[in-house]
Amino acid sequence: MKQIIRNAFDERYEIRLANEDDVDDIMQFIRLYWKKNHIMGNDKAYFLFEFKDEDNINFIIAKDKKTNLIEAILGYLKASKNKDKLDIWGSIWKVNEYHDNMKLLGVELEKRLEVLSGCRYHNGIGINNKTALPLMRLFLKHKTDKMNHYYIVNDKIENYEIAVIDRKTPLIKKGIRDNIKKIYNFDEIIRSIDIDENSNIPYKDSWYYKKKYFNNPKRKYITYGIESQEKKGMLDAFFITRECEYNNRKVLRILDYFGNRKKIVKAHDFFVDLLYQMNYEYIDFYNYGYEEEYLIEAGFNKRVDGDTNIIPNYFEPFVRQNIEIWIHFEVNNVLIFKGDGDQDRANI
Repeated sequence: MKQIIRNAFDERYEIRLANEDDVDDIMQFIRLYWKKNHIMGNDKAYFLFEFKDEDNINFIIAKDKKTNLIEAILGYLKASKNKDKLDIWGSIWKVNEYHDNMKLLGVELEKRLEVLSGCRYHNGIGINNKTALPLMRLFLKHKTDKMNHYYIVNDKIENYEIAVIDRKTPLIKKGIRDNIKKIYNFDEIIRSIDIDENSNIPYKDSWYYKKKYFNNPKRKYITYGIESQEKKGMLDAFFITRECEYNNRKVLRILDYFGNRKKIVKAHDFFVDLLYQMNYEYIDFYNYGYEEEYLIEAGFNKRVDGDTNIIPNYFEPFVRQNIEIWIHFEVNNVLIFKGDGDQDRANI
């Protein structure tokens, strides 16, 4: 079992897991040193929804012992309630740059994260590849990469307001599909598929899916289930989506997928119908570890370096650019989606 080895940082700072008494100070730190208008610095109810964990707050903080001021923070998000398979994502990570703090204070918080959080694996998504990512490789020996980005473009639209489409792939139905239905409440999921018995890394349990996608106070998600042909009334898989809108146009984003990954092949015609019926400009899907052959067969194209098609990622505010999402992880067989960590958190 890993333990914290006390060092020079402990002489100057109190480094510990936060509690509810620290919330106002952490939020003030976010406003002062991260971003003045950031939602986590201004919306306490949403902050507690994200980070409150029974009596703890899922932040590691470093307080200067002389001034009693917080000088560094590192937030994290749990993927489950399972202590034996507890995997986490890092969130807001910041050192006060205006004070004369010890060098690598932020790295020291990262080094202590696994012990203080009690996690099995520590993953990160949406990390800066020029500043933070090299630190993860050098000091934590984490693996790093960028997520794959797949998309299906609505070929019937002539003028795109969200995407920039230089080349289109004609959409042709294959005539094969499993029954895909919209899921309206979490009880339908629980009755139809066993979430808690999975071996994915990060391990995400039913508590996680219910909280994030069905009880989220700021986001409205649309869930689709792929019904089993062998087991009546059961699901082989489900996927979480969210509509994004700009300039009176909409797109659909797949944010998470659980279950038999090959079953997405049978969703090909469903995606075509959905694009046409809802007049979405595109359906996109950021992921890492998902079998590419299944996605291609389901009708997706992979966005490549230098792609002349632009499939935007940022909508709050809207940015008409292709965006790479960088990740770090500890073991090779990870399965990571756009909805993981804080990447789909409301910003306004």
